[in-house]
Amino acid sequence: MKVGKVMGKIWATRKLDELPNGALLEIDLIVDGKVSERVLAYDPLGAGTGEQVLITQGSVAKGWFESGDAVIDALVIGIVDE
Repeated sequence: MKVGKVMGKIWATRKLDELPNGALLEIDLIVDGKVSERVLAYDPLGAGTGEQVLITQGSVAKGWFESGDAVIDALVIGIVDE
C-alpha cells in the first residue's frame, strides 16, 4: 500500500469497454513527507480533491475485479481520516 493525496479527477469522454465505471484520479504519492511521483488511479470509493488516500498497484489492483483482467494499474483502497 502507498499513501497519496488526490490532486484532481481525469475525465475521459471515450474509454475502453474493459475499464470499469468509476472515477480516475490524479494522485501525488507521498514518501517521507514529500511527493515522490504522480499516478492515475481508479477510485470506487468517491475520494475528493485534497483527501489523503491509500492505493495499491499492479496485479493486486487488477485482482480486485471479478474478471481479474481489468485494465487498471492503481486502485484506491481507502480514504485516510487523519
